[in-house]
Amino acid sequence: MNAESDGRGSDEFDVAAIFQEGLAHAEQEEAMLNVMLAGRPGAGKSTLVNAIFGEAIAPVGTGAPVTQEIERYRRPRLPVTVYDTPGYELGKSPTEVAGYFLEQIKQRVVAEESEIHFALYCSLAANNRVEEFEVDLVRALAQEVHTAFVLTQCLDKEAQEVVDLRSHIDSRKLPIVNSRPFPVLAEEKLLSFSGQSVSVKPFGLDDLLRALARVLPAAQKRTLVSRQRVNLELKVKEANDIVAETALKAAAIAAVPIPLYDIGPLSALQVAMFARITRVMGFSIEPRSLAAACAAVVGVGSAARTASSFLKLVFPLVGGVVNASVAGSTTYAMGAAYIKACEGLLRLQIAGVPIDQDDIIGALVREWRKAR
Repeated sequence: MNAESDGRGSDEFDVAAIFQEGLAHAEQEEAMLNVMLAGRPGAGKSTLVNAIFGEAIAPVGTGAPVTQEIERYRRPRLPVTVYDTPGYELGKSPTEVAGYFLEQIKQRVVAEESEIHFALYCSLAANNRVEEFEVDLVRALAQEVHTAFVLTQCLDKEAQEVVDLRSHIDSRKLPIVNSRPFPVLAEEKLLSFSGQSVSVKPFGLDDLLRALARVLPAAQKRTLVSRQRVNLELKVKEANDIVAETALKAAAIAAVPIPLYDIGPLSALQVAMFARITRVMGFSIEPRSLAAACAAVVGVGSAARTASSFLKLVFPLVGGVVNASVAGSTTYAMGAAYIKACEGLLRLQIAGVPIDQDDIIGALVREWRKAR
């Protein structure tokens, strides 16, 4: 097969390669995220963390003490490690239990030159009470690691018993994330009343994730945002930051006006931006399909002059050069359109609708037409 037939002539730049480099760069912006789970058996710890990341990371039990000792869970290609703690012995003090959990986990994460980034303490909302031991245990944990207190399997956060329980926990002035417990229903619950079935939709995970994102270091925050499958708002915000950063770089490249036949570096920067956005949005799609979609729509699969033709067509330019203002605004518009397309497609994917390369191309075409 010659260079012309495989779509990579000597005057062409390889969109797939640039896209892959962008994905690699985005991966380097992330770091391993270490999560600790604590709480009584049957409190829904595994269900909670699995719902956050949309994967069966930790095994789910039926109320029995599935975890007998500290267990470490990790999934392939997911930079998240979950440390699930066992039920604690009531014969020990809360400080001793917290110290044991933290010491055992730290021995493992130190070997990876990392740390525990946050803990999720789970307590069943249906219990309508929190024991003094739990309060002291959470206080001890929160003094060492960012700890979110989660009231799990909560069917109605406005129910009086839940409001009273949250107020009781508030009164203890615990040093927890957001200073308040999070009422959460991690997965849909089907209830039956007098022969009628009522579905209660999940809620509360959005608030929990927003609060956790605020306390994490930048690299772990990027991991949480890109890999969680609940809060699209967080993904879009992070993606918008990438677009703004790239638009500034594009303007810098074109500080000296670029002839339209010589804008390869600008086009490469934009393709890399698409790749980074793809990573943040967390698509579970083969990267080559996304790269091919970008190439088909953007028109940069062939020589840089093809990209010039695309820019002339989609974003009206003045004269035969791209200046800083045009480069920045064009890049920003292209990034914003790509985010909108990804957001719509990701909503479908999260809902279980399969999407393919043609869907991606169609979505990009629609959004870029709006941007004209």
